[in-house]
Amino acid sequence: MWVRFLPRAHGILLYMDTEIQSLKKEVDELKSLTLDTNRTVHKMRRAAWWGRLWGIVWWLLIFGASGAAYYYYVQPYVNTIMKEYGNAKDLQLQVQNWFAQFGHTTSQ
Repeated sequence: MWVRFLPRAHGILLYMDTEIQSLKKEVDELKSLTLDTNRTVHKMRRAAWWGRLWGIVWWLLIFGASGAAYYYYVQPYVNTIMKEYGNAKDLQLQVQNWFAQFGHTTSQ
């Protein structure tokens, strides 16, 4: 291993050995690979976050559309049916009262 120092330069290397140069090259390659992996992982996290957000928005839209469809299209029919049921119930009570009155008048 050959290393030369400048005199009075307090340890500054002038020449590096080929082994140190190859190690430096490997470190630089690992650094670039690590940075690339880090970018990829950040992209994956961002994609997962956006996917989760759009999934929530999608289900909110589905529930909102279902509620709106019920309110605007089904609710009028339900109200009509409930009103008719109430009318039929009132008619039943009127018929029962009429038969009750008829039964009391024939007993006298």
